[in-house]
Formats: sequence, C-alpha cells, structure tokens
Amino acid sequence: MPTSHSRNLRPDPRTAPRRRRAAYWPLIPAGILVAAGVLLAALPAAVITYFVPPFVQLRDLSGSIWHGGAGRIVVDGREAGTLEWRLHPLALLHGAADLDVHWVDRGISLDASAHIRRRGLRAHRVRGDGPIADLGAFGVAPGWRGTAHLDLRELATDYARIESIDGDLRLANLASPTIAGGANLGSYLVHLGADAAPVDGGLGGNDTLRARVEDTGGPLRLRANLTVDTAARRAVISGTLAARPGASAAIVGAVAQMAELRGRDAAGNVPIEVEVRF
Repeated sequence: MPTSHSRNLRPDPRTAPRRRRAAYWPLIPAGILVAAGVLLAALPAAVITYFVPPFVQLRDLSGSIWHGGAGRIVVDGREAGTLEWRLHPLALLHGAADLDVHWVDRGISLDASAHIRRRGLRAHRVRGDGPIADLGAFGVAPGWRGTAHLDLRELATDYARIESIDGDLRLANLASPTIAGGANLGSYLVHLGADAAPVDGGLGGNDTLRARVEDTGGPLRLRANLTVDTAARRAVISGTLAARPGASAAIVGAVAQMAELRGRDAAGNVPIEVEVRF
C-alpha cells in the first residue's frame, strides 16, 4: 500500500509555539491563587484592628489574622481583659469579619460567634459566666456577690446602643452587705427577648431595653419588669416582692420594712420600684 503524504500528519512549526503558550494559560490563575493564599496566610494579627471601632484598642497582639489574640483590650481608656479569635475568610470579601471569639476579664469568660463591621456588630451563641463581683465595669455596685451565667441567642449593636437582644441571664446566690445583713437572696432569671429590644417611649426612647425578671427559688418571691435606659445609664426594676416561708429573720425583717413604706397588695406582696445608676 502506498504511503500517504498528507500534510496533516506533520506539525506546523509556525503554530507550535502558540500551542505551547496556550497550554500554560490555565496555570496562571492557579499561580495567582497560590500566591494570594501565601500572602493572606502571612497577614499579621494587627490587620484585625481595621474591623474594630475607634474607641476599642487591641494591644499586645500575637498570632495571625486567622488565629490571633490580644493580650490587652482597652475600651474608652479602661482595661477590658484579653481576647482570642479565629477568623473565617469569606466575610472579608464584603469588608466585614466573621469570628469565633473567646474573651476573658478577671474571673469572667465569654464565647461567641460575631459578625463585625465598622458600623456595628451582630453576635450569636453568646455564652459566658463568672462571679458577679467582677462585673463592676458593667455597672454592678461594689459588694454584690454571686455568680452570673449569660446565654444569648443574638445580640446586635451599632456600638452606640443595643439594637436587638434575645436570651437569658441567670443570677445565682445573690447577696449584698447592704440588704438583710448580706444574707443569700436566692437565684433569678432575667429574660431578654423581643420585649427587650429598643422601644419608643419609656425611660429613654430608642435607648431603652426591657426584660422580665423572676426568681428561680430561694427566700424571696419576685415578679418584676426591668427597664434599662442605656443613654442615661440608669435602670428601674418594678414589680412585687414577698418573703417565702422559711426565709431568714433578716430577710423577713427587710421585706417588712419595705411593706411599711409601700404597703401590700391583696396577695400580701410588696410593690417595689428601685432605680439603679450605672
């Protein structure tokens, strides 16, 4: 059989360089991605300061932007503990930061998942606990004792006020030297739900938060509403209070003194309204 002399079987030397260049094109985006990955992996922890508001200073930074820590937090000139974070990268494409954070200040610790922007913060699964004596920076008066456990499903703030909040604060074994000689006042649940979101009117308009407060056992029976004016830095708790059978003489006497001033309702409860500045 005769041999074919078709030109198609022979490579054209003029097109070979173009084919080789075309074969390299898919490698260029891959190379860019690898270089970007190396660059991002090397970003220092200090980059995270871009996402925090101006009145918050993160100092003694260590680690990287992806997993780092701040040995000191200063808020409005006051020391506010330490922070460790893990950053999820996708939110960075939108100029925000999604982090899992662990915050510690003295005996208080808190864990949360947060979406942080320069204009505000939205946190989920906020859980923390610690001694009430260490909550002085949050307005708790000196001398109060007990433990606090926070479990919030959501918290949103624009850094000037709380925009929404949903969850519970549990207080156990409350005591104060100024009430009933420092006797144990029992345990309480503060429910922060839809009724705790900012509302018009009340103490402080859109800066007002509301919560429901009730005891969870102990010497006192309490049913009350809490109103917090964050702008004026004051809180008012109003409701009814009564001593349970078996309460100590000191607690029964303290409730009786309140009853002399405010009287009792048909069920024997003492109406209360207490204002606290913070």
